[in-house]
Amino acid sequence: MIDILFAVGGMVFLWCGLSWAFDVRGITTRRAERIHRRNQETWVMGRLGGSPNLFASVGYLRFLGAVMAGAGLLLLVAVYALWQLG
Repeated sequence: MIDILFAVGGMVFLWCGLSWAFDVRGITTRRAERIHRRNQETWVMGRLGGSPNLFASVGYLRFLGAVMAGAGLLLLVAVYALWQLG
């Protein structure tokens, strides 16, 4: 049962991570624009020094995608190891 859960989680993380890391169909660019717009609406200029732009950058989301893809691969390796152990 846990094998199936890890396998599904690994495939989802791998798919999401690769599409964010390589900006498949502009997913990362659109997501960064949405985050930036939401931050500007939420954070009024002058309060707390303006909106934080680190999490709205395309580079940060691509890095996050690479980390997610690595986590997906790690989960798939764990599934293989659990499958071999029985």
